[in-house]
Amino acid sequence: MRTGLLPPSLMSHSVRHLLLVEDDPSWRKRLAEAAHAEGVAVSHASDGVEALDWLRTHPRAGHPDLILLDLMLPRMDGWELYGQLRMDARLRHLNVLMFSEALHGQEVPLGGVVGYLHKPPVPESMMGAVRSRLRFAAELPAREPAGAYSLELREDVSLPLRLLPAPVGHSVRMHLLRAAELVGSELPMASTWLMALPGTPPALLVSIEGVRVVLDVDDEARVLRGTSVDVPPDLLTRS
Repeated sequence: MRTGLLPPSLMSHSVRHLLLVEDDPSWRKRLAEAAHAEGVAVSHASDGVEALDWLRTHPRAGHPDLILLDLMLPRMDGWELYGQLRMDARLRHLNVLMFSEALHGQEVPLGGVVGYLHKPPVPESMMGAVRSRLRFAAELPAREPAGAYSLELREDVSLPLRLLPAPVGHSVRMHLLRAAELVGSELPMASTWLMALPGTPPALLVSIEGVRVVLDVDDEARVLRGTSVDVPPDLLTRS
């Protein structure tokens, strides 16, 4: 890949090594062949658990230049893996390009994420999509939070979110993770989707696609805890 196609965080060197996190073995094989044809080495993980173990057991010098991350994965999905990466001091420097069939154009900036891709129909077209997305990512401002909080969701909160249609679920989880990054910064805590709630302890309200999630803020433990969720009944019936 030509250096001129890469975002600021990758300008100093080409992407020579990808970590592909994808559960479909046919996709892993065919994408690796397409990447190898462009001189890019590819390591593989079939889900978030395997990817996290691979990254934690390899020295930083052996880490990939870019993680190509499918969001729909067994065991640990892409959103949970991203959260784990951002909370690990050895891994939060890694650049991530997320992809999924369910992404639908409501992405928010997340630290370390250089872009989002709608998953193409065939693996062979992915490398062209990656090049194109990285080219446009060069125009985005760098966003590094002062220190993300971890995100914890009670079972009675996480279960309804898992029952949402995939595009809505992706959007909600993306914004919950964005809230965890914003709360550790001095950025304004009010927007069309994020609002600070009065009370003790402090809390935040995330409202996306009609879904409303209340997050208690624990500044001492640096944790956002999802304590309640309101999901429109029609969203659950569509899933």
